[in-house]
Amino acid sequence: MHAALSFARSRLVNLRSVTRAEAIVELFKTFQPTLCPGGHGWENFLRELSELPAVDIGNGISIVCLQNDAVVTPPIAAGRCLGGLKDYKRTKVIFAVILGGKHGLHLSNFLRLMGTLGDGRKAYKLLRPQPLNQFRRSVADLLAIGDTSAQSDGHMECGDESGAFLREAFRMAVASNCSCVLFFADAVCSWQSFVGQFGAMKCIVVSECGEDEKDSSAQSVHILRVSSYSDHRLVQLRSAILLALSRDLLKLDEKVCCIGGIKGSGHIDSVLIMSVAEEYRALLNARRGLVPAGVKPEVFERLVAVAHEIAMEGREGHPVGTMFVVGKHEQLRAHYRSLVLNPFRGYPRSERNLLSPFMCETAKEFAALDGAFIIDGDGVLEAAGVMVDAPDSRSIALQGGLGTRHTAAAAFTKAHDCLAVVVSQSSGQVSLFRNGQMLALAGKVIG
Repeated sequence: MHAALSFARSRLVNLRSVTRAEAIVELFKTFQPTLCPGGHGWENFLRELSELPAVDIGNGISIVCLQNDAVVTPPIAAGRCLGGLKDYKRTKVIFAVILGGKHGLHLSNFLRLMGTLGDGRKAYKLLRPQPLNQFRRSVADLLAIGDTSAQSDGHMECGDESGAFLREAFRMAVASNCSCVLFFADAVCSWQSFVGQFGAMKCIVVSECGEDEKDSSAQSVHILRVSSYSDHRLVQLRSAILLALSRDLLKLDEKVCCIGGIKGSGHIDSVLIMSVAEEYRALLNARRGLVPAGVKPEVFERLVAVAHEIAMEGREGHPVGTMFVVGKHEQLRAHYRSLVLNPFRGYPRSERNLLSPFMCETAKEFAALDGAFIIDGDGVLEAAGVMVDAPDSRSIALQGGLGTRHTAAAAFTKAHDCLAVVVSQSSGQVSLFRNGQMLALAGKVIG
């Protein structure tokens, strides 16, 4: 289809940049011999590139085009933004093309390229979690062009440093009787070659930009999409453990070997051995698991995501604090009363489910109301702006700086089989309450 495009594996890369302008410059650096032979005027050229506009064609893909009359065969480059960009979070892949100014054939190829990348069914192959070599093959297959580089197409192996680190991590995991490896894939581009070092041990791959799935090539590998709402690594680790527990991928009595590194760095640099029972003993017990009986795991996941979005966004530029209570509604209805008219009363259950994107936005709007949300186990919003009955709240001891909303959540979850998620208006901290105990999911995410 795009045979007139020049494709080289060396120009399909993982970008380290955090903004779109930086990403464009980094991507066009792969064209240096073509654009500025000998490097003459290269620095001035890079400054001009930072102002080059990029077209967002949807599906998480952007494309940027530069004209150069000296170009005979238009070269193409592509970069993956594994963690997303700060100013364009939806952009996951950026394409760059250099067109010659004297050949109409170049423009026609560019238009066909935009049409191909704009097809969501085809473009999805570029966005899924995969090693860099597989990403390069996906680009070649999608655009139906050949590799013009002289590089070999060998399988990406772990470097000597990373290989030694993994061998030591595996030794520690075995010595500590770990039954599972939790691998944070956003630090590297080839998680398959890394997790293969752990043999048949159960492995959970955590990625911020991947799709939730089970890897078909390895029955013991599960892939979880876990967003990180903080720069602190332990925040994503904590969220990953809770998500794995809610999906029954982890048990309370398991030990986990957690391996990761700085997102997008290309190497791993840390290992942590964690006992789930010791870390979450206060939050979980034999009588009550993490998710109350009758509460769907996907409802718990969506609730945590909505709470983080409220903490980060607020409403109309102002911080908002709120509380969500989730459990079997028939068991909770006698233990709360409305402070205002219930905005969800009278609507069909199918139209007030938190799993609906429309209802998520509605919940954010009503978060400014005083009081709490009550959510049934299947995700149906039963009430908003309610006061919960918090028995024995005087016996609740929380850390300093937390107010009545947090105390009520602790007392209510201690007395009833439910969980609560609280957003602090003053600090933006998102906290989970279960069995009267609090676990901070992310602290001070506003600003």
